[in-house]
Amino acid sequence: MTLASQVGATECPSKFLKTGAIVFDLVTICITNEVPTEKVRHAAHVTAQWLDNNQDGEIDEIRLKPSLLENRPNLLMSAHGFDAFQLIAIEKGLGDRIGQDLAASETAPSQGRDASQEEIHHLIFMAGWEHMFPRSFSAVPEDRSKLFSTWRSAEKNGFYDYDDPSCDAECKVVEFFYLATAAYLGSQTDVAHDELFLKTRIELKQNLPDIIKLVESKAYHYPRYKWPDGHYSFNKNIQLF
Repeated sequence: MTLASQVGATECPSKFLKTGAIVFDLVTICITNEVPTEKVRHAAHVTAQWLDNNQDGEIDEIRLKPSLLENRPNLLMSAHGFDAFQLIAIEKGLGDRIGQDLAASETAPSQGRDASQEEIHHLIFMAGWEHMFPRSFSAVPEDRSKLFSTWRSAEKNGFYDYDDPSCDAECKVVEFFYLATAAYLGSQTDVAHDELFLKTRIELKQNLPDIIKLVESKAYHYPRYKWPDGHYSFNKNIQLF
């Protein structure tokens, strides 16, 4: 067991959570006892695919490492969702770490959408991309990033509409960028609803070229090769507990 693994094993924010997996020694997956092993494995493989999207065994954007090490991202998995008391305990225990919850029941279900791609993308985006490249990806309005401006343009021109009243501007930017990534990488399931009205990479290029510039910029290596499907070949980058 590596030093990172030893640290990771103590990284879960509450006593009712244990370490289920560590991916690239950077992302810790914390689970309740009821989460099946196959669900943990799937989430770990999706995590690896977001970090190593061209699947060559190495992280695509090595400059994310400092931000991920600093923010210590936790993917928090329960069987069917945490109750209010558990969420309070998790929030208190996280401290300055960044966490994202994911239910096993919505992870690689036999029918319906697999939520793991979205929740893990949110986690890596918040803990890595927007911290490391704020001028491009920050979701904070005051930062006036390229992504924030693109989201605002998408809403203004009727290409995106997220009407959850609990979701502020920063939240909407995060949701928007995930859906834009889904459309770019060809996930028809994730763009089937009426939030993002541009459903394909071609439609993004025709109507929202600034998002294409963000995804394809040569200034960094953003995931643009493969939609994560939970099939990752390099087991050396994933530690299952």
